[in-house]
Amino acid sequence: MQRIGILRGGVSSEYDISLKTGANVQRALYDAGLEAIDMLLDKDGVLHIKGIPTGLEDAKNHVDLVWNALHGEFGEDGQIQALLDINAIPYTGASSQVAELAFDKQRAKEHAKKLGIDTPTSVLIIPEGNESVSEVTQKIYKTMAPPWVLKPLSGGGSVHTHFAFTPLELSQFVDESISEGVPFIAEQYIQGREAAVGVIDDFRNQETYALPVVEVHSSSRGTLTHEMRAGEQEYTKLHGGFSTDERGVLAELAKKLHTHFGAKDYSQSEFIVDSRGKPWFIELDTHPHLTNNSPFLTALNAVGASLQEFVKSVVEKK
Repeated sequence: MQRIGILRGGVSSEYDISLKTGANVQRALYDAGLEAIDMLLDKDGVLHIKGIPTGLEDAKNHVDLVWNALHGEFGEDGQIQALLDINAIPYTGASSQVAELAFDKQRAKEHAKKLGIDTPTSVLIIPEGNESVSEVTQKIYKTMAPPWVLKPLSGGGSVHTHFAFTPLELSQFVDESISEGVPFIAEQYIQGREAAVGVIDDFRNQETYALPVVEVHSSSRGTLTHEMRAGEQEYTKLHGGFSTDERGVLAELAKKLHTHFGAKDYSQSEFIVDSRGKPWFIELDTHPHLTNNSPFLTALNAVGASLQEFVKSVVEKK
């Protein structure tokens, strides 16, 4: 029987979300009659297999395949994938190069534009230590009108995304980012509805299968927290207020993005649909959350597919 290691936890701020994704995947693999082995990467970067500390190079003595359930830095940015490649350990999800590309929001936006997909106007700020807060704030202010969406250049699941509605809120975010030396994107706020569309490879006799569109709602005005992105303070609604035509367009765009980026096994594209029904690309998530109220699981359930069916389909292709 194939031994499947569930790599969860990690060193990023999305540690708790990863634990939930990992627990759901592990349970689904058990239900599918497959051998699932716990691989916990703790917050200090120490790997534990079946509760025993060990090195990644030793993992292939315990598992035949790794299900990458890590989120955020060192999970979705290509780093863990590169290490698994070095140690010749097969894994689920995107390759190192694809994960790194999608994790960089600016590069991801540029690739979406190449496909003819609109994405909000943005300004990339990379602090070099000699910028003044007022200069950066003015640069953003002159490029686009408020409100602004402010988010780190690299990151998963829109975590740490801020909304600035006034120049003061903008300058406060700029000041903090410059002080910490964190590259970020200031993006034009698009008034509309947030849509998430999951895509699965070779599922239900389709080479690229698009799950139903899910509308994501959040009550946050200021900052999207990890808890909100994990579904504890946000809610998802199948189809939402999207028309049949809008859902069809979003599904095709998600499949096109999945293929263009070279995503593997599964992905989730996120859009804002404005009042005219125009979709704007926000990001591509190569390792979407598989927590209980996540858009991906909401969509899976809507088509009568269990998480068990999904994980089994991924593993059987390896």
